[in-house]
Amino acid sequence: MSAPRPGYDPAAEVVGICSDLIGIDTSNYGDEPGPGERKAAEQVAQLLDEVGIESEIFESEPGRTSLVARWGGDVGEPVLLHGHLDVVPAAADDWAVHPFSGEVRDGLVCGRGAVDMKDFDAMLL
Repeated sequence: MSAPRPGYDPAAEVVGICSDLIGIDTSNYGDEPGPGERKAAEQVAQLLDEVGIESEIFESEPGRTSLVARWGGDVGEPVLLHGHLDVVPAAADDWAVHPFSGEVRDGLVCGRGAVDMKDFDAMLL
């Protein structure tokens, strides 16, 4: 294992990834059309690609996107890491900060998905 890069702050990286993901509106309106997860899935795929992890994007229907990535070889037992990128719709007027801003305020990342589940997605990444 190599030594960490000087000045590298993994917590700040997770905050940045989380903020960026929150900034992508992935509201899921159930049976009604919405923005879907495609843009967020493409962002995740790019982040994985930057560290040499290949991924594949699938759509069950236009905009409803899933991403699958495999890391490592075939030795040992596999582990499944799972998250979702869609969020419950949010009306901006109901929020102190815009729900898709990903603003960091008072040391907290704010916005729709900050505690379900874009925060965990960011930690996994």
